[in-house]
Amino acid sequence: MTTTRKSPIAHLVADASAPVQAALHHPVDMVKLGAKGPRLVEWAEQHALALPTRIYDTRPVGTDGVLARVGAGELILECRPEDELWARLNAALEAAGDGVYRVEQQSVTLVVQGDDAKGILAQACAVDLAREPAERMVYTQVAGAACGVLPQGEDGQRAYRLWVDYSLAAYLWEALAAIAEDITCAKTPD
Repeated sequence: MTTTRKSPIAHLVADASAPVQAALHHPVDMVKLGAKGPRLVEWAEQHALALPTRIYDTRPVGTDGVLARVGAGELILECRPEDELWARLNAALEAAGDGVYRVEQQSVTLVVQGDDAKGILAQACAVDLAREPAERMVYTQVAGAACGVLPQGEDGQRAYRLWVDYSLAAYLWEALAAIAEDITCAKTPD
């Protein structure tokens, strides 16, 4: 099975201005996989997979990855294909029995980052994401698109990982890019 996925927004990212590319990132070197079922916790324990304790909690994986517990019996892993947890989760899912099953993830990841991240999201989301705790998923709408948002890092270095449905990725990129462009233009003296 291949781990590579084609990005639906690669052309938008490539055509974006430098300030937009500094504020918005689209990691294409990550893979994503989910597991779901009523026996998820028991199954994870049997395979020595350390789950985040509470629903919506996350834990870091490798360099830039994350394991998110998005339901009582559901998790999503996003990481680099060479991360050890990727191989372990895939192997465990191959042997999964009743009560746990693999869930292919079709969401696209966007990262809002840098000095203007808070301002960009303040214009696109009714939730004050800057006040949300780091490493805890928030499900909300960003520019009208349903997203999972993961605030990451400290207040001064805050970034926000957004998981959005594949079919809405281009729309969300364009909406956030327009906001980022407006913020950049407003900061540039005439």
